[in-house]
Amino acid sequence: MKRKDDTLAILFVTVLAVLIWIWAATRTEGERTISTTLHFKAPEGSASTITPSSKPVRLTFKGPRGSLDTAEDLCAQGIDIDLASDDGDITLDVQTRINENNLFRNSGAEVTTADPTALTLNVQTLISVEAVVEPVLPSVTVSGDVTVDPSTVTLLLPKSIRDTLPEAITVSAVVSERILEQLQPGAVHTRNASIQLPESLEDKGVVAEPSRISLSFKIQSKTDKTTLPQVRVLIAGPAEDYAAFNVALPVKIIPNVTIEADKDIIAKIASGDVTVFAIVRLASREMEQRIESKRVTAFLAMLNDGSSVQVHATPEDAASLDIALQIEPVALQNP
Repeated sequence: MKRKDDTLAILFVTVLAVLIWIWAATRTEGERTISTTLHFKAPEGSASTITPSSKPVRLTFKGPRGSLDTAEDLCAQGIDIDLASDDGDITLDVQTRINENNLFRNSGAEVTTADPTALTLNVQTLISVEAVVEPVLPSVTVSGDVTVDPSTVTLLLPKSIRDTLPEAITVSAVVSERILEQLQPGAVHTRNASIQLPESLEDKGVVAEPSRISLSFKIQSKTDKTTLPQVRVLIAGPAEDYAAFNVALPVKIIPNVTIEADKDIIAKIASGDVTVFAIVRLASREMEQRIESKRVTAFLAMLNDGSSVQVHATPEDAASLDIALQIEPVALQNP
């Protein structure tokens, strides 16, 4: 019986010693550096945007090992930081803000250093603006109208940039070329389209609601693109005016022009069977005024049968569409 009692006593002392060791280990002060990400949140119900919305940081914590383990668990999924909704730039003291967080304060661990030590954030109040949706169907020509549903979307944008925008705002609803390639001409198709913002609103914290809409359309034909190293400029005007005026072009070509048209026309343009010209139309009044420049009126593909088809053209340099002119009365040249 005594031996059994001794065994129980030894076991009790051993377990007690282990528990004391574990308790002491967890209470031993130490330091640990942890990498995490701060996620910045506006107050609930606030229509504000924060830039940047998140930022990686390295935090050095001090405290007992158990507290450090808790702090590391809290950092594993990132740390949410609530910010006031006042507009403008604010400077965030990282160490102070983490130590004020109730979860970390209750953990028993304390931030001693932070890298970076401070962050500059920008807070902007968002307002709602209605924008008209314009359908964009690349690489196809449609027959009839395109049905857009809904025809408008709501943009949430920073209040500070609203005054810089026109009264009427337009966004694009784009169906991807990959999807359009799978559709056949002659039938009505309904497909989802993603909303794309104009360049003036990109990277400005603008959100479109909804972000996708429905387009219904009938494809007439498929289109393609080709890039021409140069397109010659032709002047078009009333025949009788050429008896009184001579028109010269200091620059006779537009370089690097991308042409988009029906696939069969593009194939003929690419092979050289069809030539594209940039047309500048001059009215009698413009000749009489001897204007010094005019923008290209249209790009025409001249077919073998003598007819022409207007094509969509995009030059590498948009300024090249403004054609310099030298108009002189014929009478002055031949007295």
